[in-house]
Amino acid sequence: MLDDVRGFSRGMYSNWFWHRPLQLLIDAGEGLQLGLGTNVFSPAVLAISHGHSDHVLGLPGLVAARRFGKGATEKPLTIIYPEHSRGVQAARDLLGTAFADIVFPLTWIPARPGSSFPLGKGRTLEAFAVRHVAGEPALGYRVVETKRRLKPEFASMSQAEVELAAREGRRDSLLADVTHVLFAHSGDAMPIDAAVATGADLLVHDATFLEEPDRRYPIHATTEEAIEVARAANVKTLVLYHLSIRYDRATALPALRAQVAASGFAGDCWLLDEGDLLPLR
Repeated sequence: MLDDVRGFSRGMYSNWFWHRPLQLLIDAGEGLQLGLGTNVFSPAVLAISHGHSDHVLGLPGLVAARRFGKGATEKPLTIIYPEHSRGVQAARDLLGTAFADIVFPLTWIPARPGSSFPLGKGRTLEAFAVRHVAGEPALGYRVVETKRRLKPEFASMSQAEVELAAREGRRDSLLADVTHVLFAHSGDAMPIDAAVATGADLLVHDATFLEEPDRRYPIHATTEEAIEVARAANVKTLVLYHLSIRYDRATALPALRAQVAASGFAGDCWLLDEGDLLPLR
């Protein structure tokens, strides 16, 4: 799975995350277009968690790379963002001035908790509420996939019996919609509700502080809180991000690995630190 994702995280400087199979970007910190490299034309949707500078200042570079680069310069880009975000509006105003002659379709869609957007192939991007800084709206996002599966009471039917039911027009009565969380991202936030990410293949969660006493204001999660969300949600893979630069990595990584080992979380666990995914097992 981690071969299909890429990102960068340095709190207060630049944060973004790219999920290649979903053609989905979360946030647009500085240097985004350089980090994407030859994939700069791949994203179809950019979902912005909030309007702070380390999450939006990469927008001009991304748009410029797609406007002036060699590739799919007319591929549409949809930007989803928290409704009434002043930071996003400021970035949007800058783009409107600097790139008034954009030739590819650039669509801006305001979102609020509960908003959903189709991604195709039975997949939906959903926005959910998170707790961050008062005065700057913030959202988390998840991608839910819906598939039609045999109802449990029909699971023992043979393929021939299923095909017969389909020919007789009874196929829909045998099937039910089954949803699964492919991906969830907290943005910058206090610990999210584990129910949002239940069973997720991948959860990316704010983990700014190693210890709760280091947190002056309730606007970022601790590493232990993020790991507990993943454990409670039974996610397959957890990526911690936004670890504060106050911590020396040579000391922080052993402490983080000890937290993971003691947590009871059974999934894979990684730290996104600048452009590197560091294993925590």
